[in-house]
Amino acid sequence: MAMLLPQCLMAASFNIYLTNPTNLEKTDEPVVLQLDEYEQIKPEQRAQLAVFLGKEQICSQLDDLNGDGVADEIAFLVDLGSNETRKVTVKTIPDSKRKEFPREVNAQMWRKDKEKKTMYPVTEASSTKNDMYNQMHHHGVAWESDIMAYRIYFDNKQTIDVYGKKKRQLELEACRWYPNDEQLAAGFGDDVLRVSGSVGVGAVKPWNGKKSVHLTEFAKRTQRIVSQGPLRTICEISIEGWKYENKSIDMTVRYTMYARHRDCQVDVFTSVPVDTLVTGVQKIKGAELYESADMVGAWGTDWPVNDTVKYAKETVGIAVYMLQGKAIRQAQDKVNNLLFFSNSPASPTRFYLTTVSMKEIGNPINNASLFFDYMDKWKANCSQPVIISEKKLAPKAEN
Repeated sequence: MAMLLPQCLMAASFNIYLTNPTNLEKTDEPVVLQLDEYEQIKPEQRAQLAVFLGKEQICSQLDDLNGDGVADEIAFLVDLGSNETRKVTVKTIPDSKRKEFPREVNAQMWRKDKEKKTMYPVTEASSTKNDMYNQMHHHGVAWESDIMAYRIYFDNKQTIDVYGKKKRQLELEACRWYPNDEQLAAGFGDDVLRVSGSVGVGAVKPWNGKKSVHLTEFAKRTQRIVSQGPLRTICEISIEGWKYENKSIDMTVRYTMYARHRDCQVDVFTSVPVDTLVTGVQKIKGAELYESADMVGAWGTDWPVNDTVKYAKETVGIAVYMLQGKAIRQAQDKVNNLLFFSNSPASPTRFYLTTVSMKEIGNPINNASLFFDYMDKWKANCSQPVIISEKKLAPKAEN
């Protein structure tokens, strides 16, 4: 007989201190707490957690990443000034005291029903063949903040494509990636990148010794939505039984996007060591390129789709930054500006991708030089995350 949990558990809480270790202001900075590290909160209490800055409850999100029905992480966003420290309280509260916050992100997958000529939403889809591209509306999982949207092609390319927005709003539920004429006239965005067989921005691919190639030999491919908000989306593409480097590899690539962000965090997990993987950005037609040991970028202008009558050329900047020590080298092939990395179960790889579109109304980044300056600031922020501690850190000593 199943054990019934008491309806009211004793309240529990803990305090943490968040410190900005940089001289730069951090705005809407993600903070993620691993709940297993806080024994004050029993697993059955996690669903009741909320986050407070002083007396103010702020938007937070609980996520179950391993699918066991118990939240593993709680995530929220904070603003921190230069070298500032702020105290945060995480505590259980009854539903009656829980504040409602608007959903600021969206993730979606639509599967086609060819017989009924309709489509229906799903959160996971799999196949043992390369046959899902045309079975899915917008060809795979898609996600968005109010600034930018991305999708993963559900085929051997696994390429990341980009939807740029004119104004800050969620759009995918209404237009499902393909805005009609009325929506375009109302200020909706649209696809801004023709990725073809490239890495797009931030796709993970194998290397054949001369160029990046597609993932072709596998036992099963899956796309899934792990979390749909309100504060972050988590989407994954997984390959099981992938034949590469004379090994059978299971690989999961997880894309996480936060509210009010244009960039995504990417985490790569493999079941066995993999010597050579690549990611990076495509060389947009006429692109000016940014090349360094741990960051690559491109700024250029091209047709976003094959229809050159209805649609205009789009100018975009795309970039990938890999955390220090993970990139093996930087190089180019014919169509991509790449970073190389290895991966193992004990050492997953994390990198970040970002996009700026000239579609955006009021965006001051309108040339390659300004975009590359933005990349440097973005890297500085990504490379020095908020410090999380249970005690307030001593202030920095003056030089």
